[in-house]
Amino acid sequence: MTRHERDQRPYTALFCEENVWQLAREMVSSGKDMCRSEVLFFVNAADSVVMLNQRAADPGMAIGWDYHVVLRVRDPHDLVFDADTRLPYPCATREYLLHSFPRQSALPAHFQAWVRRVPVATFLSRFDSDRSHMRGRVPAAAFPPWPTIRATDTQHAISLRHYCDVTARLDDGSRVLPLDEFLQLTG
Repeated sequence: MTRHERDQRPYTALFCEENVWQLAREMVSSGKDMCRSEVLFFVNAADSVVMLNQRAADPGMAIGWDYHVVLRVRDPHDLVFDADTRLPYPCATREYLLHSFPRQSALPAHFQAWVRRVPVATFLSRFDSDRSHMRGRVPAAAFPPWPTIRATDTQHAISLRHYCDVTARLDDGSRVLPLDEFLQLTG
């Protein structure tokens, strides 16, 4: 995909989880095999994940997000789709990780990133967003133009708050591990 194609996808600044949901839904609807793909939540206890190469920061500067969400597609290649990055779109997963995060051992423990890996199918059916985390932080006009995303599996809905809680044990097939450990797995 080219940068032009990235710009043609549904996108609202500061709503990465909803941007990823929209992109994953679009890919599934178009027949893309997403069984090995996953949604990645980058989080930590400080609610300040240090990231590099993000378009919201000045070039060469880091930014601290309270969390960040991207789509990892593993068929046939291993790629990350992050509409907020300055890196290629999509970007090889290992390259994305190496160029989007500072060396974790150089950061205080509470700023080190963790990754929650959520199967795409589960995320699409169970993610439930009430957008409460952004109310009062940005004007209503800055919210996404699409309707609020509601879980189709309402009995097992999972909120953004729960996905971002690294201590939460969710019954959605997701796994949580330190970023450094995840990076080793992408070897």
